[in-house]
Amino acid sequence: MKYLEQSKTVVLIILVGLSILLTFSIWSYHPNYEKVEKPEPAGVLMDKKRTLPEIIQPARLLIHQEGDWRGTIDTEEMAPLFTEMKKWQLTDISIVSSNFNLQKLNDQLLVDQRIVLQFDGEVPMPVFQSLLPVTSKKVPEINFDQVIISWSTEESDIPKNELTILFSNVKQKQLYRGKVKVKNEDGFKNDVLGSFQDLASYEPIQRDNANTLFLPTQTQKLTQYKYLISAISIDDFKNALFTMPGIVKMSPDLEAGIDKYTDDKSIMTIDKNRYLATFVDATATENQENIQKSNLIASTFNFINLHGGWTGDYRYANVDYNAQEVVYQLYIENLPVLKTDLGTAKIEAFWGNGRIYRYIRPTYKLAYLPQEENKEIKLISGIDVVQKLMASNEIDFNKITALRVGLTMKQDEGRSSIYLFEPTWFYRLDGVWYPINPKDAQVGGDTDGLE
Repeated sequence: MKYLEQSKTVVLIILVGLSILLTFSIWSYHPNYEKVEKPEPAGVLMDKKRTLPEIIQPARLLIHQEGDWRGTIDTEEMAPLFTEMKKWQLTDISIVSSNFNLQKLNDQLLVDQRIVLQFDGEVPMPVFQSLLPVTSKKVPEINFDQVIISWSTEESDIPKNELTILFSNVKQKQLYRGKVKVKNEDGFKNDVLGSFQDLASYEPIQRDNANTLFLPTQTQKLTQYKYLISAISIDDFKNALFTMPGIVKMSPDLEAGIDKYTDDKSIMTIDKNRYLATFVDATATENQENIQKSNLIASTFNFINLHGGWTGDYRYANVDYNAQEVVYQLYIENLPVLKTDLGTAKIEAFWGNGRIYRYIRPTYKLAYLPQEENKEIKLISGIDVVQKLMASNEIDFNKITALRVGLTMKQDEGRSSIYLFEPTWFYRLDGVWYPINPKDAQVGGDTDGLE
């Protein structure tokens, strides 16, 4: 009995020890949980990825040399300057005026020995430095829509190998200046300035209390192109936009030709008749926080680039800081598609709470048809367009902010999958592009009306 009692005591001590050990283990145990993050959309590439310099392109290049104005909208003709600019380093950026107005801009533009790059929308300096590198560690968050490159040394003590670079923004009433040292002065004059000698002749159209318009003085021979249109796979859109495409449900409206795709927080609408996609992430529309324009453009660009959404030659067109929206415009042969019978010829991306919350874009791809006979169209000169607009009783010419040749996209008669891209003159009024009647804009036209 004596040994039995001793054994019970030993067993009891062991059990108490094990109990204490297990209790301590439970208290001190920290499981290795993996960090749970919001899942990204499934990987998909609709088309090839692109670089920012391919997307941020000037609408026009102008050069004023010895009283002669020349210009181009062709990016290949601008290429010698872009190649040279990537070798430069922009230094000493400083503000020249915080009360910059149209008259001061017009005065700057008309000075001799200058190259002017005109953009459709505001371009932030941090984005532009992919084309023109900035030496500052912290790139200034300035925005501009025109870049003026001056090589004149007559009015100051500027060295011959130094260029003055001006960045203007009349909307914000700001003018900034920087400088660039050219390593090879003769190379700049021969390779860049020399390559612009054969550009089309332009003429500045000055107006009272309005921006100066620069327009080609000669008639232009252009081509009416024909393209085959095809729909992009809806699965590509699902995989690109929804974080969990496997749970997405589709509800069709056969009569309207519209399909709706939804999960627990997002909705995508596909208008099959108009080739239009609209995506909305309802969880990101509240408590939006504005971000800098450079980050806004970079974020929307990266979003579209991630799924190869550049299903055509789309270029940066505009940024709306208040709406947190960036617009990318479709181009064909260096001409913007400014009017279409379909849903849109633009990609519109809205940013909120660190991600895209609204996305509007075409669902079509275009394929060139080399076997089709393309019609040649001869457009009247820009000077003739000005005369027609000034003679119109329906339009205040001084309120027009821009004039350019663009494309109308319309279905080929009798062939549902073939679309025509016809060049015509457009004018911009209150931010909207309006076409001039093609018959009125073409050489030999027989009408006097404006659309």
